[in-house]
Amino acid sequence: MPTPPWRRYAALLLKLAFMAGALWLVARHLDLPALGRTLRQARPGWLALAAALFTLSKLISSVRLNTFFRTVDIQLTERYNLRLYWLGMFYNLFLPGGVGGDGYKVYLLGKEYPGRRGLIFRALLLDRLSGMLALLVLLLALLAAVPPAELRPAGALALPPWWRAVPLALVPLGLGLSYALGLGLFREFRRAFGRTSWEALGVQGAQVLCAWALLAALGAADGPVLPYLLVFLASSIAAVLPLTVGGLGARELTFLYGAKLFALSVPVAVSVSVLFYVITAAVSLVGAGVKAERER
Repeated sequence: MPTPPWRRYAALLLKLAFMAGALWLVARHLDLPALGRTLRQARPGWLALAAALFTLSKLISSVRLNTFFRTVDIQLTERYNLRLYWLGMFYNLFLPGGVGGDGYKVYLLGKEYPGRRGLIFRALLLDRLSGMLALLVLLLALLAAVPPAELRPAGALALPPWWRAVPLALVPLGLGLSYALGLGLFREFRRAFGRTSWEALGVQGAQVLCAWALLAALGAADGPVLPYLLVFLASSIAAVLPLTVGGLGARELTFLYGAKLFALSVPVAVSVSVLFYVITAAVSLVGAGVKAERER
């Protein structure tokens, strides 16, 4: 039974309300003049590098998705797949949780491959899950790499010597569990698991480097960088959740409280979030002029 329209509108209104509330909380706890000064001092060269790294991450992500498609004999050229991907990014700017672009791809490719909408949907779902897994792996690896003095919040007890072993042990455990679940739930894509896992790490790695370039643009790369990157990865997970429109608000809220938790500069942390969203929007707007026409 299709979802009644009023429920869809109610869900959208709830997401808009959450986004507005999150942005209000950020503004309420933020020194806006200090944020403005921080943003005005950003170095253009580093911003350009950050934009290039973000674009690279999306190119790799497009290739990863096409790997899943080709594994189940949905044959798209890389150029056509990239156009669809860019259109999806554009729709994700305005629709909640990043699902708008995926829905468009299911609709369009479902017309080209009648009877295969289920496979197309599963490929897109697996693509998102592989990206989330890569985020978690990098988050755990970074957590183990951060020096205890930078990770421990002010006033907290000292971490025991063996604490790094916990996130490091969770990486292979999580990878093994996800592989087993993948074989059980997405068996038809098993030939792509190895390659797409590396591609997913490449996507998230390029975005971590993008965040590092933003810190350099703000003149904050000479101090403790790893805690900022740790908060960035946590904010990326928050932005994926279907809580706001285009992830706006969720990422900023995570940066705000992450900065306070680890005694980081709040203006710098929120500036990274704002600049990352601006770069995401600018790159995604390219999709507005893309035509989803297959080459003949």
